[in-house]
Amino acid sequence: MDKIIITAFEPFGGDNINPTVKILEQIPDYLYNHRVIKTTLPVVYNHAFDRLLTLIDKHQPKLILELGLAKGRSHVNLERIAINVSDATIADNLGTVLKGETIVKNGADGLFSSLPLKKIIKKTKEKKLPVQLSNSAGGYVCNNLFYHTLHHVKTYNMKTLVGFVHVPMLVEQVSDQPNVPSLPRSVMVEAVMTILDTVLNPIDYKETAQKIKGAQKAQ
Repeated sequence: MDKIIITAFEPFGGDNINPTVKILEQIPDYLYNHRVIKTTLPVVYNHAFDRLLTLIDKHQPKLILELGLAKGRSHVNLERIAINVSDATIADNLGTVLKGETIVKNGADGLFSSLPLKKIIKKTKEKKLPVQLSNSAGGYVCNNLFYHTLHHVKTYNMKTLVGFVHVPMLVEQVSDQPNVPSLPRSVMVEAVMTILDTVLNPIDYKETAQKIKGAQKAQ
């Protein structure tokens, strides 16, 4: 049975909850005949990937979907690219602040998600879900993990698909912060499940039926 890995992050920046953990709890253990390996990673530069690498080596996954919190964003963001630099004003959970630090020496300046982004956006729009493409995964631990993962898969010529999704705060997290964007957990879970469905079950039955009908008319 093929396996997929989905990652969340522990809380950081003074928050007691990371929405990605709550989302991960709602993902089934099996999807379309794939076993789902779920793990919560530390918000620590480079070490997050070290933890993930152990699972990659063990399970040789078909897909790695990484989830991260982007406080201040209003939509679920499907990240297009990871950049080869760590640069953020806040510290990771070990107190490290990195400014302009290269992630992988002599690595590419940027590496792109290997998910079918256009298909995912099309599917989420059909469902009227608040999902957008993003051209910046930031410079914090999220981007660091995303870049490391893409670089590893590329370096070892793996067929593994890799993508990163940023999510907003949960509604219950911002009850005393009315100006901070948020979404209900159920909406974010549906968005992530739609992404997984598009990648793991790529047949669009409605579109296929329309093509067949069109072909029959042409005969």
